[in-house]
Amino acid sequence: MTTPTGQDTDQKRERLRKWMPNERGRHTTATVNHIAVFAMDLEATAAFYSEVMDVPVVNVTPNRDLPESTHMNIDLGSGVMLSFFDFPDVPRLRRRAPEGVGGVMHIALAVAVDRIAEVKGKLTERRVKFQEIGGSLYFKDPNGLGIELMPR
Repeated sequence: MTTPTGQDTDQKRERLRKWMPNERGRHTTATVNHIAVFAMDLEATAAFYSEVMDVPVVNVTPNRDLPESTHMNIDLGSGVMLSFFDFPDVPRLRRRAPEGVGGVMHIALAVAVDRIAEVKGKLTERRVKFQEIGGSLYFKDPNGLGIELMPR
């Protein structure tokens, strides 16, 4: 496989632009309701999001597909949830996902500028590795899910 040239990349981007409407109109979807994520440890996940990110757990129920699995919702605000599921009796669902096509690179969350330093301090306190790039913080949650905190 050869590396694309700048011209190849520009041509691909131009081909992709054909799907951009001239005017913004109706959409089939309104917003994100939830993002479903496999969890390694729901308690560590609940503690991380509640204590480090200051976003609450708002619902804990049996998974409707598999009652021995637990479904836990974290409220990200604006009606969007991160829904974590554990599958303790399914070994293949307890492995960390490989990086690559079809996987999630990261979830970008808008955060007030004055909260960035607070979260950074909590990440440091818990020895969670993070990167600061262009004002955003990038790190992984206890499940290996990439999170970007974007100042707004």
